[in-house]
Formats: sequence, structure tokens, C-alpha cells
Amino acid sequence: MNNLAKHFGTKMDSNIMIFRSLYLFFAVTLLNCNLVQNDEENPTPKALYIIVDGISTDVLQSTPTPSIDAISAQGGFNSATTGGIKNGYSQSPTASAIGYNNVLTGTWANKHNVYNNSITAPNYQYYSLYRLIHEQSPELKTALFSSWTDNRTKLIGGGLEEAGEVHIDIIRDGYDVDMESFPQDSGWVQKVDTKVAMEAAMVILEEGPDFSWVYLWYTDDTGHIYGEDERHRTSITYADSLVGLIYDAVLERQQQYNEDWLVAVTTDHGRALPNGSGHGGQSDREREVWFAVQASELNDHFISQNLKHVDLYPSIVRHLNISIPSEIEFELDGLPFIGPVLTSHLSSQVNNEKNIILLDWEYYGVSDSVMGNLYYSLSNEFSTGGMDVYESIGEMSLSRGQYEWVVPDSITNSGFEFDNKKWIKLLLKSPDNKSNIWVRLDQ
Repeated sequence: MNNLAKHFGTKMDSNIMIFRSLYLFFAVTLLNCNLVQNDEENPTPKALYIIVDGISTDVLQSTPTPSIDAISAQGGFNSATTGGIKNGYSQSPTASAIGYNNVLTGTWANKHNVYNNSITAPNYQYYSLYRLIHEQSPELKTALFSSWTDNRTKLIGGGLEEAGEVHIDIIRDGYDVDMESFPQDSGWVQKVDTKVAMEAAMVILEEGPDFSWVYLWYTDDTGHIYGEDERHRTSITYADSLVGLIYDAVLERQQQYNEDWLVAVTTDHGRALPNGSGHGGQSDREREVWFAVQASELNDHFISQNLKHVDLYPSIVRHLNISIPSEIEFELDGLPFIGPVLTSHLSSQVNNEKNIILLDWEYYGVSDSVMGNLYYSLSNEFSTGGMDVYESIGEMSLSRGQYEWVVPDSITNSGFEFDNKKWIKLLLKSPDNKSNIWVRLDQ
């Protein structure tokens, strides 16, 4: 009970103080009841990620956030990027729903097709984490705690046939459209966040879902209204207390049960200068996000300068030991930041005069003898529910960090259409991970 007592000893909103007695009661009940414990030698993996909306990295680091700091202390903290490849085929606005879906699908907007907060035509072929779990590991219990209902109804497409008729076991949302309980006065978004965090803490403590997403909105609201002044910073510290409430439930679970929790806190975008009231553009500050992670086996990719929003998806998949079909894995734009990874930073340069594509990557291994394989596909059938055929280009030593491919004349005018241009897909396979990139041939 030490973590809970410490948390509730801080100055908090009156709603959370009311919740204190209920939370402590259930915690005591759980800790003292005769439940069957998980005594297996290997702990049960659990995963939780929290999106705290619209917090620039530099503002976060200069604002008191003891809960986020505590999570980082059990793993690590690093900045990352969102918005796809800058000036490239996957560049997208640095806006909220786009950032959520980058994390949720492990792909950039050129694939998941969410380019604004209206979410008019998401491409559900790129599986959300919920759909992947629903189809590949249906025995896992999933949960969603959200201050914005569209996360479930539009991004995940909960229950929609085209989105795989995804079933989420535990849902706590809808408060943003419940105007009777949460009239939209000046503080209503903060109240909704508080409700969401309370529900998340209680459910995690009591039921321990295998996979959960918590979304908190208020910090972006204050950023738009006030810019990045002290009122915005105060909202960040308040949001941190809500993160702490949820994290304390995780800590109690870890103390009571043999569970191994991956906990990641992130944001969806940065904010634009001069005052931080807006976002959506391609400035470095708007594109910069961050990860605070509790995890074992953080790898070289996590501490690299190339961490990306889309890296959370394959990290959760790996932590939960979820089987992922190869055709879905080939489309992921991120790499796991836990466990073994041999290559990252895949990039390309094209010399059309000589029909040469030069590929570069970073190699994290120590042996010069580790080999990888490069493949290409001329189609993008996956985006409409089909299958792409990948042809072998060749084998290469990964330690060299580059490969020069002389493109056959027979395919120089081939490829699939995107943005009125022609592209091919390249896939680099190493023994530990896979990376993909699109290359334009008709430049």
C-alpha cells in the first residue's frame, strides 16, 4: 500500500480525493482476498500505453512530472519523431488523430490514411493493435480508456465489419459526448480526463487487462487556449498526477502478481513556436515527441537518434509474444525498441541516370558475418486487402551498412501509383527484424 499512500498524500483535485476511499478499499480487498496467484516461473506480460496530448519535449522536461520520471527510471526516456518522413512520401500533419493512429497501427498516414481529426476514410487494412490481438491472440483481455470517443469508433473501428469487427473487452469512454454528466464548461475536459484516469486505475488494479490504451486530452486543450504558459504547465503536472494514479495500480499489480508490465507514456505531437498554441506543421519542434518507458531489454534502437512514434506497435507485439502475420509485419514502419534488433535507419538514394538505388542502414551487431536479404515488390495490393509478391534482390553482409542495387531495365517503369507517382517497396530482412521503405523510380 506504500505507493498508493504516497500518491494520495499529494495535493489533488477534489474528485480524485473522493475517489481515494474507493480506490484504497478495492486495493485492500484485492491484496487480502484469497485469489489464485500466478506462480509460473515466467511472469505474465502486460502492456499499457498512455497518450498525454500535445506536450512538447522541452516543456515536459522543464515541468515537474514525478510520475513520468518514475516510469522512466524503470526503463528510459528519449525523444522521438512523428509525422512520417519529412518531405517524403509518408509526411503527414502533426495533428492529434494522425499521431494516435501512427502509434495504434505502427504505420504512417500514407498507409493508414488518417490525415486530419475528422478521420473520414481510415484504411483498416493496416491493423490496429486491437485488431491484431483480436485475431491473433483472442485469449488476451483488452481495454480502452479514452477522453475522446472517436478513438474507438473511428480509429479502431470498434465493431465495424471493415475493421475486423474488433471486440474490446473493457471500454471506458463516451464522457466527451455525455453533456449531462460533463457539461462543456471551462473545465470539462479536465473532468473527463480525471474520470478516465480513475476508471483506468480501478480496472487495471482489479482486472489487470493484458493490453490497455489510456488517452488523456486536457494538456492539448490548455495549449490551444493559453499557449505554453504556466497554466499549460500546471495542466501537465496535473496530467502527471493522473498518470501516477494509473501507474500506482500497475505497481500494485506487480507487487501482488507475477506480471511483467511494459508501460509507455508518450504524446501525439509537439507544438509550434512562438507561443505553442498551435501545431500541425513540419517544424522540428512540432514533429518531436517523446517516450517514457518502463521496460526491460531496451535496445540500441531506443537510445538512438532515430526513435519513432511507430516503434511502439512492434515493441508491444514483441512484449506480449503476439504472432504477427508476415504480410502485416512487412508493412510496419517501426522497429521494436525492446529485445534484439540488428538494423535501423533504412534510407535510400536514387540515381536514375544509372538506374541505381543505394540503400543505407545502421547495424547494431558485432559480427561481420551476419547476412541479410533484400526484396522488392512492384505492387501495393495490401492496401486494398490483397497480397503483395516480394522478389529477391540478393543477400548482403549487414555490417557493411549499405547495398547498391542496379535496377533491371524491365522494372524501371513499373511500380504502383501513389500521389500521382510510381513507387516500389523494398524490404530488408535481418535475423532479428525487418525494415521497409518506398522508393520512387520515375523521378
